[in-house]
Amino acid sequence: MILSYRDEPLREFVLGERALEVGRGAFCDIVIHDPSVPERACRVVRLGGVPSVDFGDGRSPVGLPVGEKLRLGRHHALVRVATASPAPERGTEPLTLPSLAERVSIVVGRGAEARRVALDRPITVGSGPGCDLVLGDRAVSQRHCRLEPVPSGVRVRDCGSRNGTWVGGRRVSLGEIGPGAVVRVGRTDLHLVPRGAAGDARDGGRMVAASPAMLSLLGEVEQLAQLSWPVLVQGESGAGKEGVARALHERGPRARGPFVALNAGGLPRGTVESELFGHERGAFTGAAGEHRGVFEQADGGTLFLDEVGELPLDLQARLLRVLETWEVRRVGAERSRRVDVRLVCATHRDLRAMISDGRVRRDLFHRIHRVPLVVPPLRHRPEDIRPLAERFLADAAPEVGCRRELTPDAEALLVAHRWPGNVRELRSVVEVAALRSPTRRISREDVRRALERVAGVPEPDLSEDAQLRSVVRQYGGNLSAAARALGMARSTLRDRMRKGETKRRSDDEAA
Repeated sequence: MILSYRDEPLREFVLGERALEVGRGAFCDIVIHDPSVPERACRVVRLGGVPSVDFGDGRSPVGLPVGEKLRLGRHHALVRVATASPAPERGTEPLTLPSLAERVSIVVGRGAEARRVALDRPITVGSGPGCDLVLGDRAVSQRHCRLEPVPSGVRVRDCGSRNGTWVGGRRVSLGEIGPGAVVRVGRTDLHLVPRGAAGDARDGGRMVAASPAMLSLLGEVEQLAQLSWPVLVQGESGAGKEGVARALHERGPRARGPFVALNAGGLPRGTVESELFGHERGAFTGAAGEHRGVFEQADGGTLFLDEVGELPLDLQARLLRVLETWEVRRVGAERSRRVDVRLVCATHRDLRAMISDGRVRRDLFHRIHRVPLVVPPLRHRPEDIRPLAERFLADAAPEVGCRRELTPDAEALLVAHRWPGNVRELRSVVEVAALRSPTRRISREDVRRALERVAGVPEPDLSEDAQLRSVVRQYGGNLSAAARALGMARSTLRDRMRKGETKRRSDDEAA
C-alpha cells in the first residue's frame, strides 16, 4: 500500500496478517494529518489473500484492486500496488521510508553524551561484546539488529531480538530507511543523519551541522525537502531559520526554481498586502504600475515567510485561503492567478500563546504547523561554534585580504560565550575579529574586543583556566564532550585544567 499526498507518494506500507488501522488518530498504523479525516477512518485487512477495506459501518469489507485509489480527506489517498514480496512473519512487518542514496552516520544518545558512528560498512548493534556498536542498555538483546548501507539508504534487519526493532512506532523485521529516521532498540534511539553535513551557515548558504541536534535536524530536512507540504521553522532570532528554509529548497525538487524571502514583521501595515499578493496598476494611490507579489515571484519554487505571526488577522485569512486553493488575487484585480509554491514559515514567538491572545488564527496555525522544525539556539549546540567560525573566516578572507585562523585560546572564548544573538552574533564577532587582528592568527584578546564591540557590553577578561572550566560546566562536567567542542584531546584538556588548578592553589596560598 502506498500513501500519497496530492498524488505524490509519501510512504509504503506492507499489509501482513495484521490489519492496518487508518485515520487521524496517533494510535493508527497509517496516520492522516487532515482534520476532515475521522480518528478511525477504516481498516485495511487481508480477506482470502485479497486486500480489502473495512469502514466499520456494518457493511462487508470492500476489495481494493491493484492501482485503485482509496481517497482519504481532501488530498490523501491509499493505492494498492502489486508486489512479489512474500507476506511477512507474524508480529513484524517490513517497512520502507523515503531514503537517499548517500552515506550516513548513526547518532547514539543526546547532548554531551551523544556519539557518532560512521555507517560505511554493515554493523551489528547489541549489548554483547562481539557487536560493532555495543549499547549499555539492559533492554537491548545481545545481538539486536543489523544496519547495512545500500545504494537506496540503509537496510535494517532485526536479529531475533527480545523487544524488537522499531521505526516510526512500528516493529520491523526488514526494511530500508534513510537520513532522518530513528531506530529504537530497547530504550535507546539511533538517529540516522547524513555524513559530512558541515557547510555554510550564512543566510543563503548550506547548514552547518556538527552537533547531534543539528545533525538530527538536517536529517529531517533531507526527508521533508522531497515533499510539498508547508513547514513551520521555529527558533530564536538569529538561530538560522532562513538557512533551514534554503536547505529545504536546495535539497528538494524545486531547487532550480526561485527562492523568495519576506519578513512579515518588517513591513509597514499598508504595504504587506501588496507585497504578499501583488497589485494592479491604479489599485490605490501611488500604484503607477502592476506589481507581482511574493507568491507569484516564487511560482515554481519556495516562499520563505518569516515572522508569520506578525501578519494582521485579515491577511492571515487571505493567506489561509491561498494555502487551500493555491490561487492569489492581486489588489485591484478581478480574477485570481494559480501559483505552485512550497511555503516555509518561520517564527521566534509562541504561536499557541498568540492564538489564546487572539493575534493568530487557529485554523492558519494548524495549516502551517503540520510539519514543525525547531532550530536550537547556539548555546545549546556548542559543537557547531568552531565549524561555524571557520566557515565565517573563509567567507571573510576576500574582504580582509587573507585567510585568518583562531588560536586555541580564542576558540575556547568563543565556545564559552552564551551567544544571545545566536549564529548572527557569532558571524559578526568573527568578522570583526578577522578585520581587526594584526596577524593571521586571531588571539583571545582579538575575540574579547570583538565581543565588546558587537555586543556593546564588556566581556569578562577570563583566564584560560576560567574559560576551560566554563566550557566543562556547559557539558555537565563531561571532559570528553567538552574536549570535542574545544577541538582538543581529552588528555590535553585534563592537563591544562590541572595546571590551572595548581596555579589557583598557589595564588590562594600566596594571598
